[in-house]
Amino acid sequence: MKRIYTILLALVMTLVMMMCMTACGGKTGGEDAAASADTEAADTQGEAEQADARTVVKTIEGVDEELEGREPLMIDSITLYDDGTVAVVPLDELKKNEAKGDEEAVYPFEESGKATDVLVVDYGDEGYRTIIALMDDGTISAVNGRALVEDHIFAVLDTVAGRDNFVRIEAGAGEDGETVAYTDDNEEIVLDYSLNFDDPEQEN
Repeated sequence: MKRIYTILLALVMTLVMMMCMTACGGKTGGEDAAASADTEAADTQGEAEQADARTVVKTIEGVDEELEGREPLMIDSITLYDDGTVAVVPLDELKKNEAKGDEEAVYPFEESGKATDVLVVDYGDEGYRTIIALMDDGTISAVNGRALVEDHIFAVLDTVAGRDNFVRIEAGAGEDGETVAYTDDNEEIVLDYSLNFDDPEQEN
């Protein structure tokens, strides 16, 4: 009889230990989940603080105001920051095609590098416009204006005009109001022809 009591007692103790271990494991899992959530929240806060720490270098607003024969770009504003990023706030169809989730801005030149200047310029004689950026490596990147206007998407062409020694860009600086880029030796390059890189007439 004593032996039976001993066996039963051992079984009870084993069950109690198993229950305690399960409870501890559940608590540890909960603590791990809470720690993971805290880490994610801290990362998100850190990214937000980093974004807030950027300084605005240039802002272009009223992009689609006073069109006067120009095609609308469906853009609310364009902002250049001191870290070289260019944030574009899209509207309507452009926003539907380019914005992911609930993000307000998109970054079309993100893969092109760091920008030092950004402009909205006219080109051609069909009312087309586009966004161009002077990069810190001396190249120029441009959004495909036809794709922007007709397809409402950002398609970026890098190394416009095939140079890497540009130092500044001026819209309407040419004799016929063309956009002119200046090299480090003060050579003037009219960009209008290069910006029309998807013109069907040039393909013939």
